[in-house]
Amino acid sequence: MCPRGRLIDLKDLRDTKDRTPAVGSGREETPAVDVPVLVVGGGPTGLATALFLARHGVRCLLVERHTTTSPVPRATHVSRRSMELFREAGLEEEIRRAGFEVVREDDPRARDRPGSFLPRVVLGATSLAGLHHAEVLETGEEELAVPGPCAPFWCGQDRMEPLLAEAAARNGADVRFGHELTGLRTGPDGARARIRAGATGRTYTVDARYVVAADGAHGRIAERVGITREGHGTLAHRVSVLFRAAPGAWDPTRRFFMCMIRNPGFDGAVMELNTPGHWCAAVDHDPALAEPDGTYTERTCRALVLAAIGDEHADAEIRTVFHWRARHRIAARYSAGPVFLVGDAAHLHPPSGGYGSNVGFQDAHNLAWKLAAVTGSWAGPGLLATYDQERRPVGSATAQQSMLLDGVPPQALGGARLCDPRTLIMGYRYRSTAVLGAPPGPAFPAAFALTAEPGTRLPHLWLRTDAGTEVSTLDLCHGRLTLLSAHPAWARAADRLADATGLPVRGLHVAAGGGDLHDPSATFTAVCGTGPGGAVLVRPDGMVAWRTTDEEPPGPERAHALLASVVGRVLCRPVPERAHIAHTTTRRTGSDG
Repeated sequence: MCPRGRLIDLKDLRDTKDRTPAVGSGREETPAVDVPVLVVGGGPTGLATALFLARHGVRCLLVERHTTTSPVPRATHVSRRSMELFREAGLEEEIRRAGFEVVREDDPRARDRPGSFLPRVVLGATSLAGLHHAEVLETGEEELAVPGPCAPFWCGQDRMEPLLAEAAARNGADVRFGHELTGLRTGPDGARARIRAGATGRTYTVDARYVVAADGAHGRIAERVGITREGHGTLAHRVSVLFRAAPGAWDPTRRFFMCMIRNPGFDGAVMELNTPGHWCAAVDHDPALAEPDGTYTERTCRALVLAAIGDEHADAEIRTVFHWRARHRIAARYSAGPVFLVGDAAHLHPPSGGYGSNVGFQDAHNLAWKLAAVTGSWAGPGLLATYDQERRPVGSATAQQSMLLDGVPPQALGGARLCDPRTLIMGYRYRSTAVLGAPPGPAFPAAFALTAEPGTRLPHLWLRTDAGTEVSTLDLCHGRLTLLSAHPAWARAADRLADATGLPVRGLHVAAGGGDLHDPSATFTAVCGTGPGGAVLVRPDGMVAWRTTDEEPPGPERAHALLASVVGRVLCRPVPERAHIAHTTTRRTGSDG
């Protein structure tokens, strides 16, 4: 079990709005901190990175110059794929308590339990008061129909970030708010960072083997290490107004994921926040309504909100106003030496579709297991090159889709077309040296399919342990390579390889009438395409690394040799007999104990 970590300067997270670090004397603090991984940036992606690293048993230090987590909701949609990652990290129930489970519009729970469920419907209306005439613009049925162990959730950044910070510290990460990166030098053996503690002004040195730059859209680390970022730049200037209002002027039973409202006084979107009676209204910035400095007054914001409500006498209170830009910018590469970019530092695009933070969570999850494998000596350093190979095509394609949803003409994007939203959420495909046998093609295939092809997310199936516990196939993968097969010979080959090399490889026999895991639906071989004698090798991130579809498995020696070769290639290392592997024992889920 990981030692308990530290959570520095993280008091009263949900209420404080002080995000300005103090400036002090700059005195030196010794000795230097030495960690395998330094994470710079305590937004959603940085905190998720620290959490995922800690769950893999990797010591890491996170520094964030602000003194608290975000006091405003900002990103709100947590996709099904992101929830699968947080389920693995032990956060599913905490997010459930903090947010709304997203369900179909006709789900009675959205009406009967409004504090826990939200319908995944996007409406179009002239105002909230006119919801009875609203048009259904989007149902979200595609996302809700994808088989998986988790529902999507609506949970604002102001609630997600404290959960992530507390969980990261609880699992062993050293999380320091109010600590700012002031200098960074990199070399072939790692990086040396200078950090200033805002409360005291003292500075200290951090020596890290790797640095994860989660410093967001305004971060400078990419520039410092020579990574260029290009794109279409600023696409729009926008204003978000957070307000409190009781639904006295509209039907409170007509709930929605988002409502697109258009009338002479308001043209934008309104969405419900997680705190009862709190809402967000977002519009394009109109210079004619702005003050000389470009900002909106409270009076202007109130007029916008009342127009959105459709009642000029409604009791509405303006809580927060923030101005922001919808921008497009993609890093030319996601790493330079020991530095890796994640989240907005790597890819920036409009929030349309709600993909921004979710793509960042995927970045963090992909990178975390690879850093754990390399620092734990069970993978070769070449594995880290696959982070860019896999995640940059996905980030670039997602940004393009978000721009299309935001209204950028297809001809400005090379004739790009909108793809199936299920593909963006969890149907993306990796092609890298850590995936064997992935078919050629883009990161977003033309048709959505999860059939255990190499490079895709493992299909979800409910299985049962001998004790009767129900587990998802996705619950079986954390912290190791997992070989699933309907034939016990493959499980024996995987166990033999683990014994011979010390590598974290495990084989599981999946069968309708027995085995390590029971398959009540008797569909494993069909869903995963292995046939009766094949097998599928799954990486710690739930992505398929390799698959064989043999009718009969090879003999024991051939199976052992083949699997050793495959594992060595996936982990970018030779696999000698009796290798010394310094991997950490990870938490076990379901049949994993």
